[in-house]
Amino acid sequence: MTKYYLHFVGSKLYPKEVFIKEAEKFGVNRCIPLRMIKKLKWGDRILLAIFTPKEIELTYHTDLQGKKVKDQDLRGNKQGGKAEVFGYFVITGLNLNASDEFKKELTGQLDIIETKEQNIKIQRQCGSYSLGNSYIVKDSIEDIIKKAETLSETRQEKVKFFVAGYFKSLTLTIEPINFTRTIIPVEIEMELALEDLNFLKEVGLIYDYEKRSYIKKGTKRGRPKKEKR
Repeated sequence: MTKYYLHFVGSKLYPKEVFIKEAEKFGVNRCIPLRMIKKLKWGDRILLAIFTPKEIELTYHTDLQGKKVKDQDLRGNKQGGKAEVFGYFVITGLNLNASDEFKKELTGQLDIIETKEQNIKIQRQCGSYSLGNSYIVKDSIEDIIKKAETLSETRQEKVKFFVAGYFKSLTLTIEPINFTRTIIPVEIEMELALEDLNFLKEVGLIYDYEKRSYIKKGTKRGRPKKEKR
């Protein structure tokens, strides 16, 4: 058995087919809490999956108005479900969404090997952003996040990091498993080999980030709402 991390993709915004299409074009870019990113290393592989709740037999009762009502609320059924893995990504980058001042201070603390000048507009189902300059670094992921946490506390500024990497297809089912919005350790009976051991260790800068909100049933799709900084 080999240990990896698993991350669920929300099906409300992301049909699996749409996510795969975008990942193959742009790579994977997932927002994960800093406390969890600190545990990761360059080259780690993170499984990507859709969560299927455990099937339960529904029972009903009749309320005072004579209306038939379900006894269970399936929206909270996040225990003992199934992870339908459709791929994984290899961590090659961290993308930072923060103020310009924060970005400048943090990059000034990194051990940079090379600077890549760019300005790429990326539109995804979950939102859009521009990817500015990126920096090939010697720093470990843990060191980068520790520096960011210290700077965040000093500047009293909340920032977001996205874990990025290239996508590989994989079909696998893991059960039982509980739903989480972050990452969870899992063990599988296969080794996901790295095709290229000389992958990049890259810190990218995100600008003009707009996050699309969850879409409720019966409402029309609109423009992504700008995230307040």
